[in-house]
Formats: sequence, structure tokens, C-alpha cells
Amino acid sequence: MKVVAVFLAVVVAASCSSPDESQDAAASATSAASATSVAAESTVVTTVPPTTTEATATTTVAPTTTAATTTTTTQPTTTTTSGGPYVVGTPEFHPLTPLPGSGGAGGSGCAPGSGPLPDGVWFGNVGGIGAASVDFDLACFYFGDIAYTEGAKDGEEVNNDYYVRNVNPALRTVPIATGAMVFEIDAASIGYLNVPFADWPVDPAGYIACPSNWCGVWLFVNGGQVTEILEQYLP
Repeated sequence: MKVVAVFLAVVVAASCSSPDESQDAAASATSAASATSVAAESTVVTTVPPTTTEATATTTVAPTTTAATTTTTTQPTTTTTSGGPYVVGTPEFHPLTPLPGSGGAGGSGCAPGSGPLPDGVWFGNVGGIGAASVDFDLACFYFGDIAYTEGAKDGEEVNNDYYVRNVNPALRTVPIATGAMVFEIDAASIGYLNVPFADWPVDPAGYIACPSNWCGVWLFVNGGQVTEILEQYLP
């Protein structure tokens, strides 16, 4: 009987609970849910997408190359090769080098053919001097190794590196140009005197006797006339 009485007391108490208390409980549940939602929202991590910075493009301009302009200046030269003009320039005791077509002999060689002496540089002996001409005995002048070769051909002994071949005693009368100059060897100074043809020789009994069969000179012929004469030193 005591058990039945307790059960009845619980049922009565439950039925006596007020509606407001139920509402308060429901409200408390709702508030708890809202708080949980706010808390959840406050813990949301916001991820900001990275900012993309555009790279600045650098343009490299190739350097401009300026081509240098080369100016070639050709200096005029004095020629003593075939075709002339034939000039002494600075006189030297050294024999003249062979020119094209000389066959190895000094100057223009010694085979100009018959007739007047053509333009060129010719070696020989001046046997006579006129007012405007010279009597000239053409010869071959070899210098250096070729002198020994040419001397051997003639059965001659060569000394001092030079050899003169003169097998034709014929004389040529060669005209002298107006204003022609002569380079005469000065024995006193061992140099050259530059004298007008009309005054040559200054010393007839000088280093070489001119005119004579041993008056060895180079005639510089231009336009068919002698424009310069160079005495040849021989040791």
C-alpha cells in the first residue's frame, strides 16, 4: 500500500508542473543552441586568397653597333720601274738594283737593242762630253751573287761583289735634256756634288776621271734625253 501511495504522489506532482516552466526550459535550450552557433561562427577561419603581383617585364634593348668607316689614303710615289719617270732621288754609292726586264743586270740592263737609247736607267762609260750630248759606251753591271755567276761565264775572277761586262765598244751619242744635273763623286768628302751638266766635271781628275774609258756612270733617260747622271763609286 505504501508503494501505491508513492507512485500516485509522483504522478500528481508531474501533472502539477506549470506551462511557464516548460517554456523557460525550451527558451534555455534555444539560447544554448544560439550561443553554440555564435561560437561556431566566431571560430571560422577566413582564408584570404593571396594577392597576385604582376611581374614587371624588363625589355633589354640591344646596343646599336656603328660600323667604322675606314679611309685609305694612297700616297704618291716616285717610280723608277718600267715606264718611268726615272729619277736619282737620294744618291747612294750602292749600285742600282735590277729593274723589271733587266736580265739581272743593274738598272734597266744592257740589252736595249739598236738605235737610240730608250727610256730607262743605263750603265756605261762616258768617253766624250759635248755641249748637249755624251758619247756613251753601254755595259752590263752585275752586283751580288749574280756577279760571280756572270763573271764565271766569261772566265773572269770577281772581287768586291760586282762585275762589269763590256763586250761591245760601240758608242752611242745620247742627247742631254735642258737643265740636266750630274751627281759627281766628291773625293774630299766621300759624298756627291750636285752640279749642272754644263759644269761637269767639277774635278776632271777626281775620284773617277771623266770623260774617259773608265768614267762609269748611270744615265737616267726620260723622253729620249738624259735628265740626270749618277757617277758610280767602285772600291
